[in-house]
Parts: sequence; C-alpha cells; structure tokens
Amino acid sequence: MKKVLLIAPLAFMAACSQPAVEGDLQTLSWKRDSTKNVVDALNEQIALYDAAIAALDTSATYDVVTTYEVNPAMFSHYFEVFGKVEADKSINLYPLNSGKVERIHVKEGQKVSQGQLLVSLDTDLMESSIKELETAISLAKTVFTKQQRLWIDEQIGSEIQYLQAKNNYDGLVQKRQTLKEQKSMSEVRAPFAGTIDEVFTKEGELAAPQMPTIRLVNTSSVYIKADVPESYSNRVKVGTPANVAFTSMDYEVASEVLQVGQFIQEGNRTFSINVSLPEADDVKPNQMVHVALQDYKNETALSVPSSLVQQDVEGNDFVFALNKMGAYSEVSKVFVEAGLTYEGRTEIKSGIEVGAQLVDKGSRSVRTGQRVHVK
Repeated sequence: MKKVLLIAPLAFMAACSQPAVEGDLQTLSWKRDSTKNVVDALNEQIALYDAAIAALDTSATYDVVTTYEVNPAMFSHYFEVFGKVEADKSINLYPLNSGKVERIHVKEGQKVSQGQLLVSLDTDLMESSIKELETAISLAKTVFTKQQRLWIDEQIGSEIQYLQAKNNYDGLVQKRQTLKEQKSMSEVRAPFAGTIDEVFTKEGELAAPQMPTIRLVNTSSVYIKADVPESYSNRVKVGTPANVAFTSMDYEVASEVLQVGQFIQEGNRTFSINVSLPEADDVKPNQMVHVALQDYKNETALSVPSSLVQQDVEGNDFVFALNKMGAYSEVSKVFVEAGLTYEGRTEIKSGIEVGAQLVDKGSRSVRTGQRVHVK
C-alpha cells in the first residue's frame, strides 16, 4: 500500500490554537469571516486528499449500488371500475297473440336476417274465418256492382240501396284485412339481423304475449356500461381514454368514453358511463370487465420507480441521490414532492432535476453521507 505524507501548515495551526477574541464589532466580524474562509478552503483540501487516498488505498471497501438516471417521459394515471357488456340489440321476442306453437323455423346459434320468420302459431281458425269472408265479399261485391250500375247508370232503385250495398262490401273487405293482420300477429319475426341465442318454447306448447319465445342477439354494436364513484365526476368526460380488460379471456382493448351520465344514484353515489368497444370478437352481453379510466397525463413528467421514494418519520418523501467524489460516490438525502403513482412509477413534481443520479438497487440500505461504489 502506498502512503501519502500530508504536512499541515504549522504556522496556521499555531495561530488557530489560541485565537484572539479582543476587539471591536467590526474587527471581530472580520476575523470570523476570515476564519470561515480558511475553514472552507481546508475542507475542500481535505476532500481532495480523501479522494486521492481512496484512489490509492486498495484496502478500503464500499457498498456497491446501481443508479437510476432521471429523465422526462410521459406519465399517465388511471383508476379502475367494474363494468359489463351491453348490447342495444339483445332482446326477448314475444308473440302478440295467444295460441299453440305450430312450428319453430330456427334453432339456437343460427344467424337470421331482418324480417325472417322465426315462430308460427296455430292459425287454422283465422284462416277458416278468412275463407268465409272471401265468399261473403264475393257476393257483396256482385250486389254492390249491380246496385251501382242500376243507380248510377239507369237511375233505377234508390240511393239508400246503393249506399247500403257499398257499405256492406267495404265493411267485409275491412274485416278481412283485420283478420289478416291478426294472423300476422301469430308470427314471430326477427326485428333485426342477428343470432338466435336461446329458444324458450317448443312446438305444441301454448304461447302467450307475456311468455318469451326466442332471445335474439346482435353483438356488432355492443358497448361497456360502468358505474363511476361520485368523487371522479370532474375527471371523466366524453372522449376520456380507457382500457377495457376481459379478465376471463385474457384480452384487453384500448377504448374511450362515449357517454357520461348526468345523474348521481342515491343508493351508491355513482354515475353511469358508456365506453366504446371497437373490437367485439367473442364478446357476450352481460360479460364482466375491468375498465381503467385515464384521469391524468403529463407528456414530460419526471417519474421514478416507486420503490425509490421513501418517507421519514414525519411523512416527508425523499430519495437518495449520488454525488460523484472521484473514485467513489457519496449518498445524500433529497426531499421531494411526490405526485400520483401508477403501475410502479411515481411522478416527482419538485426536488430533483433532469439528469439526477438516484440510488436504485441498495436504496433501502444506504444512509446520508455514505460512500459507495456504482456498479
């Protein structure tokens, strides 16, 4: 081991051993300031000697740490709520008339088009009534035509007879139209294109207007509906970015808020939002999802791993920074103002600057003033 011989100025030490304290205020102030300057210069000299000794003393050992350099980067914060998949086109279909189910024209899982016949009820009685009306209408039309010719063309008979014949014919035609409309009400047709999700009835069973026969679903226009706590009412707006995660499918998609409710529910103090779902492959109505809503974003934030931010007994946030001192670095405690934390990172609003070197690995075992080696 090499040794370095350091000789301190003996004259100065002798002068400092018995300092004179006599004099007026101005003289004493001057002596104090002069002594401080000398002390500062000596401290700088000692630091240089320490650095030189550390470089030559191979027996000195220091803890090894790694560093984290602070640089500006985009930082965003999200909060999570639960939601479920909703579909505007997901309905149960009911017959408008009561009757026996004559035929079911589709099966579960089948895709159907708008207006396609799905279920037919027994309409034999209505068809018989329509046939009877056709015969009566034929006779009424003949009578009306003849009465019209006699009254209009030949002025034979009376206007009352003509009007009675016309009224009888028109009434029968209207009755036939009513029966046909009632017959159509015994058919269940698809109001929109979609997929048959479930068939509730069977052929031969009795159907009624209060009993659903088929569930029809179209998942091409689904969305997410979620309830957001009242405390976030000023942070969520139309267009707010969101991430929708289907935990049961290990699937996540970027989205945004489509609609924000204007009413706070009294029971749970929440308001509803609708979130778009641009990709809906294999998504099913009423499926539960996690919705992460972005409530803060800073493009040039100074953020650090949350593990580097510590607190003292008074609750003050701080980090350990490194100051290069020749062959080693010295640890210093730097108090900071911490902002939001998300996914293991914390924004630092003040206290550190761009390029600062922070203790990373080993930050929990160092102390202020400790000398360390940087790996």
